[in-house]
Amino acid sequence: MTFSPFDSPIYSTLYGDADVRALFTDSAEVRAMLLVEGTLAKVQGELGLIPLESALYIHRASMEVQVDPAGLAAGMADTGSPVAALIEAFGKAMEAPDHAKYIHWGAHAQDISDTALVLRLRQYMRLLDTRLEALTAIDPFAEISQVRQRLQPIQPRLLVVRFQGDGIVSNTDKVEAALASALKLSLPSDPPVSAREVIVDLISEVSKFTTSLAEIAKDFPPSIHPEVVQTMALFSKSQLDQMQQENVLNNIMLALEKLTLAQVCIAGSVALKHALAMADQA
Repeated sequence: MTFSPFDSPIYSTLYGDADVRALFTDSAEVRAMLLVEGTLAKVQGELGLIPLESALYIHRASMEVQVDPAGLAAGMADTGSPVAALIEAFGKAMEAPDHAKYIHWGAHAQDISDTALVLRLRQYMRLLDTRLEALTAIDPFAEISQVRQRLQPIQPRLLVVRFQGDGIVSNTDKVEAALASALKLSLPSDPPVSAREVIVDLISEVSKFTTSLAEIAKDFPPSIHPEVVQTMALFSKSQLDQMQQENVLNNIMLALEKLTLAQVCIAGSVALKHALAMADQA
């Protein structure tokens, strides 16, 4: 088997969700980061911070160039982030060094990776809501409507642009506001909630609703796989316990997030998928 049954050709028929897995592939991450870099350049050009011609060239190229995720591996190993390697690969693929020098102007690497993650999590939240809405219309899952209510307060804190800048280039506030508008995201609250804190809150809520589904599923006959939902609940809870440890260094928390977030998100969606199938067959 593969390292994870979630993407195993054999086991993913039971434990997988292709729609969610697609959001957490390396290709999806690279594409989201390119989108952020391209949009950042466009708004900076419109604000007169970089040449408009270069800004538009970068923006157009961000939607057209292909960057091989495997090519970012060495950079990730060196710095702990794929962003610097992405910038280099993007610039080479553009074949326009006079324009490429304005990629990532005044940005911090974490700005790009965090905002790109938010874009993918926005799609995930929409998918969850669609499935939860369908499920709440079916007895005995009507009580799951409370889950949708608990997820709603997370979205304003989760779906925000993350742009602190590199501390060198000015006009950070203007860039942040323009980038948020262009990506259809909100601005962070004042005082802002850290991206890591909101991610833990999301993982917690996904774990909770997966547990709620498991409680309902235990009353269904074995022939329609209620044990899958219960397994997803136990798995999610174990992953949440890792993320809720106190006094963990930020770099370690980021690494735990990489190891945990996608797993919990897909576990929750797998539980929802099976709950819908159980409701249809009951």
